[in-house]
Amino acid sequence: MMRLSNLLFRCITSGYYEEKLQSCVWSAAWLRQAEEEAAREHKITLYDLMQRAGKAAFDVFRREYPSSRHWLILCGSGNNGGDGFEVARLAADDKLRVTVLAVKGTKPLPPEASAAHAALLKRGGVKIHDAGQWKETELAEDVDLVVDGLLGTGITGAPRADYARLIDLANALPVPCVSIDIPSGLNAETGSVEGVCVRAEHTVTFIALKPGLITGQARNYTGTLHYDCLQLGEWMLEPKRQSQLFCRRIVSSHLKTIFAQTPSPCANKGSNGRLLLVGGDHNFGGAIIMAAEAALNTGVGLVRVVTRSAHIGPILSRCPEVMAYDSEECSLYDLIQWSTCVAVGPGVGQAEWGESIASRIIHDRKYFTEKPFLLDADALNLFAKMVSSGEAKGYGLLECKKQKTVITPHPGEAARLLQCTIEEVEKDRFQAAKKLADLYGCTVLLKGPGTVIYAAEDVDISVDALNTEHGILSSRCIVSDAGNNGMATGGFGDVLTGVISGFLAQKFSVWQATCGGCLAHSTAADLAAAAQGGVRGLRATSLFEHILTCVNPLTERQCVSLKTRRNIDDCDGRGEPQGSEKVSKVEKSVK
Repeated sequence: MMRLSNLLFRCITSGYYEEKLQSCVWSAAWLRQAEEEAAREHKITLYDLMQRAGKAAFDVFRREYPSSRHWLILCGSGNNGGDGFEVARLAADDKLRVTVLAVKGTKPLPPEASAAHAALLKRGGVKIHDAGQWKETELAEDVDLVVDGLLGTGITGAPRADYARLIDLANALPVPCVSIDIPSGLNAETGSVEGVCVRAEHTVTFIALKPGLITGQARNYTGTLHYDCLQLGEWMLEPKRQSQLFCRRIVSSHLKTIFAQTPSPCANKGSNGRLLLVGGDHNFGGAIIMAAEAALNTGVGLVRVVTRSAHIGPILSRCPEVMAYDSEECSLYDLIQWSTCVAVGPGVGQAEWGESIASRIIHDRKYFTEKPFLLDADALNLFAKMVSSGEAKGYGLLECKKQKTVITPHPGEAARLLQCTIEEVEKDRFQAAKKLADLYGCTVLLKGPGTVIYAAEDVDISVDALNTEHGILSSRCIVSDAGNNGMATGGFGDVLTGVISGFLAQKFSVWQATCGGCLAHSTAADLAAAAQGGVRGLRATSLFEHILTCVNPLTERQCVSLKTRRNIDDCDGRGEPQGSEKVSKVEKSVK
C-alpha cells in the first residue's frame, strides 16, 4: 500500500518500555543533559551510548538498503559526526565500501566523538577525507547510499557554509539519503528549517523523540522515523524523568483508549448532548453542512444549526436529523440556553452577517461560561479584529478565565490572533500555541502537520483513567501525529469543528474532546486515503464514514471486514490502516 504520510514511525525494538516511550517527547536540550546522567547512573561512558546509537542506526540502514555496496558517510565536527564514524566502522566490518567526508571544526572533537574517530582509524581500511579540501569530482560513481551524520540536535539556525555545501550534495545525489538522530538542518526543538536541510528517506533517533521530529517541517525531511531507546527505556520512564516531559504524542492506536467509554445503555437523545452550530453565510453553506454531519457521526444526540435561510433546504436534504434555523427568525439566546455546547465559525464569513452574529455570541460568552464553546475559521478572524481594535476588551474570552473554550486556528488565523506573522508562528509552533492558550485562557488546537494542542494553566486536563502515571493525555501539550497532505483542501477544518464540538456536547472533558476529536479526524483522513488508493483528490466529505470507524472500537471480525471492504492491508482493531511493510507491534504506523 502506498505511503499516506511522509512521517512514519517505528520502534526498532519492541517491549513494554518502548510502547510507553513512543508517546513521550522531551526537549532536545534536556535529553542532552539526560545522556550524561544516564551514563553516570548506569556506570557506562558516553562513548558506550554512542556505540549503541551507531549500531542501532547501522542496523536500520543495512536492513532498509540490503543491496547497497558503497556508503558515503558525512560526518560533522560534533557528536553526530561521532555517530557517523561508528556507522562507518560497522559498515566496513560488514565488508561495505565506505567513503567518509569529515568537517573539521574550529574546536577539537568532543571526547566520545574523538574515541569513535580513533576506533575507525585503528580499524583501518577506511580513508577519512577532509570535507573542506575534497572536491565533488572525486566522488566515485558507484556510491549508492548517503549517510547524514553532519549536524545533531543542537543546531538553532542556518547551517554554516561548509555544512550547507555537504547538505546540498546529499540532496543532489541520485541515491537515497538517511539521517542519524535528526536530518541535518532541522531544528530539533521546533521542527523549523532555516537555510538548507537534508531530505532523508529514513531517520534513526535515539533515547526519546524530540519535539522537532513530529511537527513543523519535519514531514518534509525525516522520511520514515525509527526510534531506539539505547537500553534506557526503564530509566526514562521513572517519575523523575517523566516529570520533565516537553509534550506527549498521540497516534491512531490511542483511539481505542480515548473512546473506550461507550454511551450509557439508558441514554436518550437529550442525555447524549445538544449541539448548537452557527455559520453558513451566502456562498459558504457547505461548511456548516459538513460540520453538522461530522458532529452527528460522533454520536451527539441532537444538532441544531443557525444559518442563512437559503441553506436550510440543503441541510435538511443532506442531514434530516439536523434541526435548522433561520438566523433572522430564531432566538439565539434560547438556542444557546438549550445547548450543551456552542460552536461558531464554519462558513460564517467576514461580511456583515457573519460579523454581527459571531460578535454577538462572543460578547455574550460571559453569560454561558459553563458551556463548552468552540471558535473556528472566520469567527477567529473576526475575534482577532475585535482584539486588535480593543472592542473585545472586557468581554467574553478575555474576561472569562477557567472557561471551556476551544479555538482551532490554522497558522494564518493564529498569526492574526497573536498580531504577528505566519513565519513567526511556524518558526515555533509550540510557543505560538502556548502564547495563544495563555493569552486567551483556553485550549488551542494549532492546525498543521503534527497538530499542536495546548491547554492554558487554568484548563482542567484530568481525564479519568487516561491521566494515569503514563497517561496518554497527561500533558498540557499534545501533538497529534496522524493525518496526511491530502487534507490540504477546503472543508477539512469544518469537519474538525463538527467532530470536536460533537464530543464537547456529549460532555467529554474539553481536553479529551479536543485531543480525541483531532486524532479521530486525522485518522479518518488516513483511512479515507487508504480506501481510495492515495491522498490526491481526498475530499472532506469522504471522512464521514471513517469517523464512525474511529470512534467505535473494532472487534477482530470487524477488522477483517474492514480490510476486505476497504482494501486495507491490515488493521489492529483500532480503525488504523496498516501498510505491507513490517512494523513493530509497539506501534503499527498509518501509511
